[in-house]
Amino acid sequence: MKFLLRLIPAILFCSCADNYHETIVDLSSYQIEKGFYLDALAAEPLIDAPIALSFDNSGGMWVLEMTGYMQSLEGINEEAPIGRIVILEDKDNDGVIDHSKVFLDNLKLARALAHINGGLLYAEPPFLYFTQINTDMTPGKTTIVDSTYAVGGNVEHQPNGLLVNIDNWIYSAKASKRYRLKDDNWIIENTSFRGQWGISSDDTGRLLYNDNSNQIRGDWVTPNLLNQNPAFQPKLAIGNNLVSNQNVYPLTATAVNRGYLPNMLHEDGKLKRFTSACGPVYLEGTSFPDDYQSNVMVCAPEANLIKRNILDFNKLKITGRQAWMGKEFISSSDEAFRPVNLYNGPDGAMYIVDMHKGIIQHKTYMTSYLRENYIKKGLDTIVGMGRILKVSNKKQLHKNIDLSVLKPLNLIDSLSSKNIWIRNRAQQLLISRKDISIADQLFQVVENGDSEVSKLHALYVLEGLQKLSLSNINLTKLLHQPKLVSHIIKLCVEMDTELKDEQVKALMAEKNEMIDYHLAYYLSARLNKKNEAHLGQLIGRYKNEDWFKEPILSGIELSENTFSISSDKNLTNIGAEIELLKQLAKNQKPATNESDGLTKGRILYMKQCATCHGPDGKGNKGLAPPLLNSEYVSEEPGKLASIILYGLQGPISVNGEKFNMSNAMPGIGIDKNISDENIKDIGNYIRNAFTTSPQSLTSQVVDSLRNLPRPLDKMYTENELKETYTEN
Repeated sequence: MKFLLRLIPAILFCSCADNYHETIVDLSSYQIEKGFYLDALAAEPLIDAPIALSFDNSGGMWVLEMTGYMQSLEGINEEAPIGRIVILEDKDNDGVIDHSKVFLDNLKLARALAHINGGLLYAEPPFLYFTQINTDMTPGKTTIVDSTYAVGGNVEHQPNGLLVNIDNWIYSAKASKRYRLKDDNWIIENTSFRGQWGISSDDTGRLLYNDNSNQIRGDWVTPNLLNQNPAFQPKLAIGNNLVSNQNVYPLTATAVNRGYLPNMLHEDGKLKRFTSACGPVYLEGTSFPDDYQSNVMVCAPEANLIKRNILDFNKLKITGRQAWMGKEFISSSDEAFRPVNLYNGPDGAMYIVDMHKGIIQHKTYMTSYLRENYIKKGLDTIVGMGRILKVSNKKQLHKNIDLSVLKPLNLIDSLSSKNIWIRNRAQQLLISRKDISIADQLFQVVENGDSEVSKLHALYVLEGLQKLSLSNINLTKLLHQPKLVSHIIKLCVEMDTELKDEQVKALMAEKNEMIDYHLAYYLSARLNKKNEAHLGQLIGRYKNEDWFKEPILSGIELSENTFSISSDKNLTNIGAEIELLKQLAKNQKPATNESDGLTKGRILYMKQCATCHGPDGKGNKGLAPPLLNSEYVSEEPGKLASIILYGLQGPISVNGEKFNMSNAMPGIGIDKNISDENIKDIGNYIRNAFTTSPQSLTSQVVDSLRNLPRPLDKMYTENELKETYTEN
């Protein structure tokens, strides 16, 4: 394979800037796919341990540093307020960063930032803040958006991302809340729990994310279509594993946390598959060729590489595949290359946030195997570094693209840009300016725009300006654009707008899978005799497709007198599920724990376990199996304690359902801050909250298990647990 690299080292600090030392980045150890250029735009000492990037309206780069994270093998001083948000500057205009300006400092493990409405949204646990930006690029008034954005939990398992989506809501990975600024007030709503580190979305706002060992997951539908009923949990259209192949192809034998596990490494010591997938980006920019548009790139910092995936859009459903077998889009033999986040940029290029450090595994889950490898390779000495890299297929200097100076009509034109960053930022700029005089022009774009995607953006600018009138849209004129029509149908439910009967008939006549799916949701949410008849026809059309039931089960009202199943045989097919949801909703009661031990256990559970298994114990698809009514919880209490202490690797079966659990669940017994009393309280809370079993776990049982002749980082397998705890 031939590689095209910019081998001339990038000069990061202009020699005329005598307050900085000249820094050279050697990229000779990096391999990139033929036809592309890799450039270093910024590096240490200007930045240190960067984890997130955001471009402002002028195209300026703002970088968030998590400086306190794992500066040593012991992770000492982790809570020290040494994190920063810095603004990167290119004062001599040569396309390379030569200065950085501190915007905010004294941050403790801050993890995400996003520009919105002329200000900066950023997360510093447990808070989510919004800070106004003064004209001199200094912080203005600061507001607490959410005081419980990231409460408790390991630093690897806390909300992050802050994606400003096309629907005007802001989403996070590893979280079940979304945010929106409306009428100068912040609104918080529940949403589906998604992902682990990093989040992106396609051109219609469908969310894309991942977890450690599943490189790209995603939703078939736009957010909050399928979580309207708390008693219903979607399984098919949310959190799909879009790419089943998890293989990686690193250049070297990298240090990975559980390399001793069977089938984890090749004979030459190279990693076989993802163990720390993160930072995905849906790629759509003018600095990439056509066959790269709508691809998804994913970071593998543990393997020092970035993978390219090709998505296939088949009506409603999304599937994907790796672009190549046996090679990567970018890979390096430099084990300090730690790509953790990827972004589309104003110039159409892809930007890489390279944390560039030796230790990336948190101390809580670090095995002795990995610790020894870090020391052997000298990776524990690599600190105080960080890089921002740029990838494109064009030789060009980095230049800021300033949208803030554009007039409204120019911004409206920008909604049709081939660059997804420009489209998204133009949408938010138009909303933040609150200029309702452009409503007519935006409506014309929705009706007569050049592309479906520009119409979508115009639709949500109108929605953001609160000038959207769905009843005025000629829906039948747009039937050939199902993505746009699907958004309009969903908005009809959210804005309490009724579709005319002839519109419903026209939509059904299209026989389009995506339109039908959203129409089923609308008909269920606004049920009457006519809509019930239409819904019966749609169910008959998809009677052998289980996935088609989900929008109905989400949209249907669960009151006792709603949706009395008619004699229509098609409706009867789904009637049992609806009646079950009604009963579940009726029986739902908030858990109450009066015991002090259970109260402590609940707090510890929320901190240590809920991010994966869910606050309700129902688990998360592809990430963690359910605890609710699990035999692992309800049987011998020592079995549960063994899992909490030592961890569990898959595959396993829970209530007859198979879970591969290729990512495995690490035990928390290795954490010196977790006592036997803590383990006992967590176990008893889990048994109390999620089963009918007694709270019979004692500190003595935990102590005896902790003192077993086995390392605390050696996880149990299902067979081991069965042999140890013979069922009565």
